[in-house]
Amino acid sequence: MDIIYNLNFEGYTIIIQIDPKRKNTAAVKNAVEILNNGGVIVYPTETAYGLGCDVFNVQAVKKIFTIKNRPKDHPLSIIVDSFDMINTIAEVSPSAKKLIQRFHPGPLVIALPKKTIIPDEVNSNCIALRISSNQFANSIVQLLGKPLISTSANKTGKPTPYNIQDIVKSFNESEIDAIFDSGVISNRKPSTIIDFTIQPVPQITREGEISSSKILSILNIPQNSWKKHLKEK
Repeated sequence: MDIIYNLNFEGYTIIIQIDPKRKNTAAVKNAVEILNNGGVIVYPTETAYGLGCDVFNVQAVKKIFTIKNRPKDHPLSIIVDSFDMINTIAEVSPSAKKLIQRFHPGPLVIALPKKTIIPDEVNSNCIALRISSNQFANSIVQLLGKPLISTSANKTGKPTPYNIQDIVKSFNESEIDAIFDSGVISNRKPSTIIDFTIQPVPQITREGEISSSKILSILNIPQNSWKKHLKEK
């Protein structure tokens, strides 16, 4: 059986403990039920704790922007479970497909031209996505059958959360419908972000777990042109 406890931790009444080494089938079903009802959850990913909702539920998406105090011009990224799901929501170039096949599942967020199925509230012109290597996060998306919003579970500008204590200090109980606690997540670099909608294509807008040099080498971009593909901060 899954390890599931309803705890009362600093005012929160729905904190569900999960075992990162198990499938947590009941907890995944619980998460999907909440998401299908328009809820917002906190869940573990391979890099940190994430804040998520059903990408197609516009009200839930708006709630995440509000919860995080996130500017509307800072789009949200998503987690998908397969290349087939990516094809339903985005236009995939051969170079982007090459990176997906090389680095997914894993900490590489790829921004692609979106298809109209993605609400403008998520992003008005593109969609940033990855397949997560975290078993729990990936299982949620598989059972949900659609993409899951994935943004760090913190207020905008605050430190990245690696444990539940950080999260409950940041949000009010009424803001989150459930927290799925897998313990302390090892402090790692964030996901690398590469954007195939900015010229010259592609642009690495954040270097994280995967190095820019590795990505640009795989894409066979000459080293003397690398600076053109590194967006200035």
